[in-house]
Amino acid sequence: MSYTEYNEYIYNVNYQVYEKDLCVLEIKSLFNCSIQDKVFFSNKEVNPYISPFLKNRLKIIYKTSCFLDILEFVENEKITAQDFMVKYLELFTGDNNAKKGKEISKKIGLRITGFPCFSNPKTIFGVTFYKGIWYFGTLVSNNSKWKEHNSKPYSYSSSLGINIAKVLLNIAGNGDFSKKIIDPCCGVGTVLLEGFFAGYDIIGWELKSKVADNARGNLLYFNYPPKVTTGDIKDIDETFDASIVDLPYGNFSNTTEDNEMKIIRNAKRISKKLVLVSSENITNEIVKENLKIIDYCKVSKKETKSFNRYIWVCQ
Repeated sequence: MSYTEYNEYIYNVNYQVYEKDLCVLEIKSLFNCSIQDKVFFSNKEVNPYISPFLKNRLKIIYKTSCFLDILEFVENEKITAQDFMVKYLELFTGDNNAKKGKEISKKIGLRITGFPCFSNPKTIFGVTFYKGIWYFGTLVSNNSKWKEHNSKPYSYSSSLGINIAKVLLNIAGNGDFSKKIIDPCCGVGTVLLEGFFAGYDIIGWELKSKVADNARGNLLYFNYPPKVTTGDIKDIDETFDASIVDLPYGNFSNTTEDNEMKIIRNAKRISKKLVLVSSENITNEIVKENLKIIDYCKVSKKETKSFNRYIWVCQ
């Protein structure tokens, strides 16, 4: 291919209304930008599958105000690909071009040299129209394979949902897979599952031996390394770039406020950055521990807002 690609990507996100603040916090952590709607541009390359909200990433090859220019560009550049397909990307509700998506894709595909493949393409070219501009490029979509983790063998009603777990990892690691992350109260390993799936360097600790065994069982079930140590957070002597701490609660926990503070103090001791999660608003307690809150959000489990989780990003 002789053409010059732009160093720019189009992303689109989708979320439930009650998850909007969580999505905004994740995008800020991954891209260092604030989003106003569900479509945004960035020069940073992020794989959509590490996020529960990122749906598509289009690497821009060509952009123009006229669709016919794309057809001319593909012909002139003699774009060649084997086992490819062309897909129209509907970025927003009400995109009238989406109704003609197959026709638009076919016109482009007929001008690409090579054999198409619609069942398992090696390359997917994307085309879309947004705010008066046509965009053509290579498309990567969220494969949602991570949703298989919902069928893990061991779980508790108080376990984090995988959407929140994925976001916590991206807040902690900012998409940098070289950072060392620890979940020192890992429970049955929900955060660890998403960490290994995305490619983060992460380990877990768990105080209760039976729960730690269940965490290892969940990891092994999906062929991930069972990097879970049975032990108390106070005994951890390594240092990490970030800790993800979902403070224990519920029927399987007899945690007191003193124990919570002990966990927070030790997490502060072993890591430069803390991502704290609680079912109660403990902002005052966090401040008393001389932690600087650099970001915060509250997320409901459902739209009814019957159960809330509070998330703090601290240094």
